[in-house]
This record gives sequence, structure tokens and C-alpha cells, in this order.
Amino acid sequence: MLKRKTELFKLLGFSVSVDVSWGIILFLVVWSLAKGAFPAYYPNLSMQTYWIMGVIGALGLFLSIIIHEFSHSLVARKYGMDIKGITLFVFGGVAEMKDEPQTPKIEFLMAIAGPIASLLLSLLFGALYQAAATFGLSVPTVAILGYLSAINLLLAIFNMIPAFPTDGGRVLRSILWWIKGDIRWATRTASRISVLFAIFIIFIGFMNMIQGNVIGGIWWILIGSFLFSAANSSYQSLLIKQSFAGKSVKEYMNPNPVTVPTHTTLQEFVDLYLYRHHYKMFPVTEGGRIIGLITFNALKAVPQEKWPTMQVAQIMQKAAKENTLPAAMEVHEAMLAMNESGISRMLVESHGKIVGIITLKDLLEFFTLKIELEA
Repeated sequence: MLKRKTELFKLLGFSVSVDVSWGIILFLVVWSLAKGAFPAYYPNLSMQTYWIMGVIGALGLFLSIIIHEFSHSLVARKYGMDIKGITLFVFGGVAEMKDEPQTPKIEFLMAIAGPIASLLLSLLFGALYQAAATFGLSVPTVAILGYLSAINLLLAIFNMIPAFPTDGGRVLRSILWWIKGDIRWATRTASRISVLFAIFIIFIGFMNMIQGNVIGGIWWILIGSFLFSAANSSYQSLLIKQSFAGKSVKEYMNPNPVTVPTHTTLQEFVDLYLYRHHYKMFPVTEGGRIIGLITFNALKAVPQEKWPTMQVAQIMQKAAKENTLPAAMEVHEAMLAMNESGISRMLVESHGKIVGIITLKDLLEFFTLKIELEA
């Protein structure tokens, strides 16, 4: 998730993007408002009106989530934290932080900013709802304002659930961190509490399904599963950052990888390199200098009858920003880049020259070994 996103706009120096999964929740919100909530509370309107109300209500939710995430981002910026951007996805939105907060106070203030923003929006829309009803504005206007007041209140309450890494989970971690002064212990404790909470939510989902509320049950299970996965991955992410703190790509790269000359035929590449070493990416050399790479997927795209005559140079990828990492880049940033791109073996560049390769597998093996020794 958050890998297939499209940038919508930039505001106050932050890029706002939408993940393809957001389309799921957008459709469900519009459909549930137009076919369920609005007809139930405000009957006798035309179906066209309900659908228009549903679209406007969904756009209001979209705007509310952006304001919620902007509040996190602005507080983070105030304290010198780097925010990559804001992304909307199936379970709401997320401000993508490059680094963890430096103190419990910063984390608390940053985490609490979102729910406070949602609560203020709820009060604002609630006041507008009361004014619209008092002055006799149209039913659709009153209905939409009432919905936006209620949904922002729900956003504030839901985000204060103590399930890390939601806002409530981060508030919990900040308090635990402040009590003991150990962010690793605080993260582990908050994650364990979150896992128990996620299991409880999944249990509620199954109970709903047993009682006949299948759609509601599925949503509870999905939310619980997401929180379960996020809680575990958040603790692992912190361990990775601490394990590789201050370490650069250069320290973990392979300066002498298995390379393939440009004049090698594809058949020779398969027989002498692919079957022998079992890698899915090999650096390509010309005159003893690495100039690019060849991948398993590029080979698969070529019909086998052409393998004996085609050379590696004809299908290789030249070294570029998409497949190359700077030698001075910090390791945890390199791992994020590999995870986001889906490329687990990348070239390493220093002063305009390819000096080796780095693989996600090698980094994870080192991380696993270090954690086992420390345990």
C-alpha cells in the first residue's frame, strides 16, 4: 500500500497524493450515503439528489481528512521533521514521515494535532448545521452539514483509539516514552497493546458476520487486520532504523558483484549466470566498468528463439536514478527506496561512477542476525 499513488496537488510545501485504494472507500462512501444514510434520515427526495448529496459528502470527507493530515504535517515541520507528503488510501490518510520524532513531547503534539483538527471541524460543521436548519436552508444543505459534523467527530474518536501507529497509538507511545525514556520499549509496548486491540476488533468483525451483518463484519475484520499488520511493521521499522543508524549504503554494498559483459548472448547469460547464481539482477560491464544492469523480467520479455543471437547490451537498462542509490545514502532510506520501487537489488553510485550493488536480502539478513544476537 502507498506504492501506487498519484500526486493531486501541492499546498504549503506538502504534496498531496492519492493511493489507488482510495477509490474503494470513495465509492463506498458515495454509495452508502446515496443509498442508505441520506434516504433514511431525509426521505422523499429524488434519487438524483441523493447521489449528488453523496458525492458532495464524500468530497467533504476527502477535504476533512486532508486538513486532519495537514495538522500533523504542520506541527512536524515546526519541530524540524521532514514530511515526504500526504497520501490518502483505503483506511483514510497518512502523513509520510522520513524520521521518527526526537522527543516524547514532539510526538505527543504531532499526534494530538490531527484529532483536535477533526474535533474543531466537527464543531464548525455542527454550528453551520444548526444555522442552516434555523434559517430554513434546503434539506440537502442541512443533511450534508450534519453528516460532515458527525463524520469528523467519528474521525477524531477513531484516531484516538490506542492502536499504534494511529494517532491514539502515537499518543500512547509518547506517554510510555516519557515515563521510561526508552523509545524502543515504548514502541514495543504500544505495538503489543495495539495487536491485542486489533485482535479484539477482528473478533467483533466475526461476531457481526455470525449475527448476519456480513458487510459490517468484513469492514471490522479489514480494519483489525490493517491495525495488526501496521503495529508489527511499525516496531520492526524502528528496530531497522536503530540497527542501521548512522550507517551508509557504502558500508553494506558488494563492491565486487558477479557482472555480465555487454557482448554476452542471452543464452549464455541464462546458462552461465542466471542458472548458476540464481539472481534476478546482474550488473552489466563494458571495458571492465559497470554501465547498467540486466534483469530476469527483461529476459522473459524476449522470445527464447532469439536468445542465441541477441546480446545483453540490447536489453540491458542503463544506470539511472530509478535503479541506482548513492553510496552516501543512509541504509534505512535505501531500504525504503527499494521497498517503494519494488527493486530489491540496486546499483550503488559514487561521484558519477558505479562502485557496486546493494541487495535488500543482505540487509535483512544482517538485521535479523543483529536482532538475534541482541536478544
